[in-house]
Amino acid sequence: MRLFVDTSIFVDCLRREVVNSSRLFLESLIADNTGFTSAITVAELSVGAHLSKRKDALDKTLDLISLVDVIDINKDVAIEGGKIYSGLVKKGETIELNDCLISATSISQGVNKIVTRNVNHFERIKEIEVFTPEDLGY
Repeated sequence: MRLFVDTSIFVDCLRREVVNSSRLFLESLIADNTGFTSAITVAELSVGAHLSKRKDALDKTLDLISLVDVIDINKDVAIEGGKIYSGLVKKGETIELNDCLISATSISQGVNKIVTRNVNHFERIKEIEVFTPEDLGY
């Protein structure tokens, strides 16, 4: 099963107190190369790494990101992200634009399953199925 990984799962693994279910989930993606993430997630993680006081924060972040394929955004993804965002605004269900862009990136790859801790954000997007690592048995 091809899965898109949201920023929150990587953050679980970058914390001093690693969330074991997220770590096990990410490790499971290595063997069959079925994990993807958005360049938007890389940007979000980069912010955290550059703000961190840990000298190895960026290296740890890059190592973790290397476990999945990073999908760049393009004009079509940006337009789809804007469409998702504006649709949610009209319904009074606004989430962060970054989450809409991550969803649009996922949809562009035909991967409509996102693993996240922000279930309440992504479940508002009808084209997306939302899971936590625990939902998947980790």
